[in-house]
Amino acid sequence: MKRKSMLAIIASTVLSFTFILMTTESYTKVAQPPTVNTGAPAETTCGKSGCHNTTPNTFTGTLNVSFNQPFYKPDSTYTVTVTTAETGMTRFGFEATVLDGSNNKQGIWSLINLNTTSLQTAANNRSYVGHKTANTTNSWTFDWQAPSTNVGDVTIYVASICANNNNGSSGDHCYTTSLVFQPNPFSSLSAINNSPDFLTVQNPVAEKMYVSFRNSAAGKIQLRLLDLSGKTISILKNENYNGGTHLQVFDKPAVAGMYLLELSFGNYNEVKKVVVL
Repeated sequence: MKRKSMLAIIASTVLSFTFILMTTESYTKVAQPPTVNTGAPAETTCGKSGCHNTTPNTFTGTLNVSFNQPFYKPDSTYTVTVTTAETGMTRFGFEATVLDGSNNKQGIWSLINLNTTSLQTAANNRSYVGHKTANTTNSWTFDWQAPSTNVGDVTIYVASICANNNNGSSGDHCYTTSLVFQPNPFSSLSAINNSPDFLTVQNPVAEKMYVSFRNSAAGKIQLRLLDLSGKTISILKNENYNGGTHLQVFDKPAVAGMYLLELSFGNYNEVKKVVVL
């Protein structure tokens, strides 16, 4: 009887210890985030009952996504950076996925830092990049390879957790954001790509106004939309740029007709006609 009692006590202790470990992991997910929690269509987030017990985006923290190019070109690889922060929080995590307009997985993730980021694939066939061993690191950089063909706009969906590191669910906050990657509208426009001019605009403008401009050195660029009399309709850009070629997309004017697009930087000035349908 004594032996059976001792075995029962040991078994009970082991089960209790296992339950404690499982409970702690469900709160913190220190190693990797659970998949299907980016806030994308048909997904939830970790800001829910039984997890981090908080409604997403209701506190003062921030979550930002940066993409090193405004457009994607098929099969090209681009660097993505996710940063989350909140005063008073000491442990951070994130998860991201990329979907097309039909909510299907697009592109391939690849890791730059194996110590801070990890990859997972869920049963829904979506692929996820997320933190690895959540700690004080609150910014993660990784690569995304675009699909082999133009699939239209794709969206990166991201969710993050800013936690107080109390090994429980109380006091942690969840944030979500998304960023749209557009296919490069200039990749099939050889006239624009090969233009010797400093300012090029796709004509006619049917939906969006695609503009390419370049400058030989860093400096302030001003891009204005004018009517045919030279009156300013809107200032599209007025900011500093590094030297190089810059691709921009603007909403087309509300009224169809003929306009002028003016580029100014330093002593250089160029004007192009724009036909808006």
